[in-house]
Amino acid sequence: MSRYVAVNSADYEVDASTPGIHATKVVFLTPDGITCDFMTPPAAICTGNNFPSVPPAAIGVNSIGTDYGLTPVGSGIPQTNNLKTLPPFHTITANGVTCGVDDAHTTACKDSQGHGFVLSHKGSGWLPHV
Repeated sequence: MSRYVAVNSADYEVDASTPGIHATKVVFLTPDGITCDFMTPPAAICTGNNFPSVPPAAIGVNSIGTDYGLTPVGSGIPQTNNLKTLPPFHTITANGVTCGVDDAHTTACKDSQGHGFVLSHKGSGWLPHV
């Protein structure tokens, strides 16, 4: 990912406000339609039943984060019309966490603690130390 082009994360912000509290968060789609976002404390997560090399969750959707491995969750990251797709060979960084995508259906994310994950047709999973 070090040779990929970085995008401006502000271009991927969506409204995450709740009553009385204005907030935004950084959310993106991978080229193959996986939804990913950045959390606080710093982490990246992706959700969906379209992870490469991973069968759909029996209930809910699959989820994987830089701070935890593959697990089913009740619901995924909400998809809205204003989500932008991260182009192939680009990275996005928020709160010290970086994700990147290529043109071969691979998504990789790494946090500042050295944890990460890869979603790829060659194998998908959590990496306790990158």
